[in-house]
Amino acid sequence: MNPNNTAKLSNHPLTSVIGRRIILILVIISSCITLLSTLMQLYFDYSYEVDAVHTRHEELKQVHVESLAINLWEFNEAQLQLRIEGLVRLPNLEYIQVRSNTGNQQWSSGEAVKGDKFSSHYPLIYKGPGTEAPFSLGELYVESSAERIYQQLIKKFASLLLINGIKTFIVSGLILWVFHLSVNRRIMTILRYLERYRPSQSHIPLKLDKPKYITSSHQDELDVLSVAINQLSAMLNNLYAEIEQEKSRFSDFANVASDWLWETDTNGELIFVSEQMQQQLGSNKNFSQLPLTDLFPSQRAQLEQLLVQKQDFRNIEIPIVLDEITHYFLFNGLRQTNEFNTFTGFRGTAVDITVRKVAENALQELNDSLEQRVIERTQQLKDSLEQLQVTQQQLIEREKMASLSGLVAGIAHEINTPLGVAITAGSLLEPESSNTEQKEVYDLMQSSLQRVVKLVHTFKQTAVQSSNARVENINIKSFISDLAVGIQHNLLQKHVTLEIEGDEQLEWQTVPSSWAQIISQFINNSLEHGFSAPDQGSSQENMIHLNLQQEGDELVFTYSDNGKGMALETLEKLFEPFYTTKRGSGCTGLGMHIVFNQVTQVLQGHIEATSSEQSGICIVIRAPRLELNTDQNSH
Repeated sequence: MNPNNTAKLSNHPLTSVIGRRIILILVIISSCITLLSTLMQLYFDYSYEVDAVHTRHEELKQVHVESLAINLWEFNEAQLQLRIEGLVRLPNLEYIQVRSNTGNQQWSSGEAVKGDKFSSHYPLIYKGPGTEAPFSLGELYVESSAERIYQQLIKKFASLLLINGIKTFIVSGLILWVFHLSVNRRIMTILRYLERYRPSQSHIPLKLDKPKYITSSHQDELDVLSVAINQLSAMLNNLYAEIEQEKSRFSDFANVASDWLWETDTNGELIFVSEQMQQQLGSNKNFSQLPLTDLFPSQRAQLEQLLVQKQDFRNIEIPIVLDEITHYFLFNGLRQTNEFNTFTGFRGTAVDITVRKVAENALQELNDSLEQRVIERTQQLKDSLEQLQVTQQQLIEREKMASLSGLVAGIAHEINTPLGVAITAGSLLEPESSNTEQKEVYDLMQSSLQRVVKLVHTFKQTAVQSSNARVENINIKSFISDLAVGIQHNLLQKHVTLEIEGDEQLEWQTVPSSWAQIISQFINNSLEHGFSAPDQGSSQENMIHLNLQQEGDELVFTYSDNGKGMALETLEKLFEPFYTTKRGSGCTGLGMHIVFNQVTQVLQGHIEATSSEQSGICIVIRAPRLELNTDQNSH
């Protein structure tokens, strides 16, 4: 809507164009009806008056002609004149004249009518007693004024027009005022609302006033229109918000996209350049109305050929030098037309395919050296196969050790019962004297039996019972620190320093008893096999280092010391049962085998060890997080 047109409108009733038009039409129709009805009324009144005149004349003929003829017969002039004067006073009579056939005498009363008139001639015939035939004495002449009737009709016509005009004016004014209150003012409210409406502003619904006693409490057409306008304005607000959001989104995409976005006019001059394109080509340039071909002089001919054809083009590869580096771009362009299908320019993109081009070149180079790659790939497959074989061997070894552990535990269980009987029976053979040879034999027998008991207990530990393992959520560093307190005395004897590193807050769901057995065995092995006795004069400080950390879903426990270490052949048999380098010192060679079973079967992890002579040992255990036991006796 033109604001100048709405500014001319006013809330005054008389300024309403529609209201004035309606009143004008109403006045014209009312005037035509009034004029037609008035003319019809005048016609009826005219007919009535004319009929009244004719009736009056006929009355004179029927009633008074005979008496006038008698007066004329008797030649009673006074009575005749008196009667004529009395008759002329009757309505619709202006002039009466009686003329005698003899002597040209005449008697008259009233004034002769000038102008239009109604006149009648009636013969005066006397038919009295003694006369054989009627005798014509004279003539009665009567005039009635038509002008008087015209004047009466004109006055009546003017009065009717005046009354109807006043009535029409009053009714038109009331109708105009009612129309203004019920329609025009509400239409003006709608116009003002639409004039001030902006989809970019927050939506304010349109509200129409409803004057009391003039408008209905129910919805009328303007109410329905206001509801439709509110729905439309709300929809426009939502659409505008969505358009602005999409505009902002596409603007951001265009500005952050690595692709170039551009648009030209019919002459091939740029009218839009994306921010990315400006930055790469130089933001200090003025791209407005700059021909696209001027940006790439080395490719001017190819670009001009594309633009001159005024047709869509796709995937046109063009090399462009940017910062002394050759980049490769794929240009795409879509021709733009107006509603008359007239060409208006191009909209297009330029995709940097330098990386792909480099990859293609690299692929070409790779294809050129395909034989070398095949050799390398074959070697990788060979290495993978060897690794698979090693893994398979480890699994076989794990199953072998598990079977051996079960066998050893079974044998220990079978030995345990007769061993108990032997210990009980041997206790009954204790001699009374402590200085006899029998006493020495008894002590040797008891020490040997106790050693067998200890070995049987160790054998039982090789078969790990995972069903008795209780999974708990513990602070792993705090748990290990508590274990270290219990073996602190043994560490002090060998002058060993124990260091524990790890997250103070790290909690893990695992089997605490297994970790206690594993860590105790590690430390005992270091004290027994790794470190020299204090009296051997070693100047090196003995250290044991424990490290705890979480890597993904695994707990990584690293145990290391700076002891003697071990040879490669010893390291390869580290986890085998009954293998020990100090069998003569009472070692059974089952400690690290028990550790291996605890890690692989109870903790469901795996263990690796590295060592060399005089460089200590390093053992890494990787264990997953276990599920908590729902019942102490089930898992």
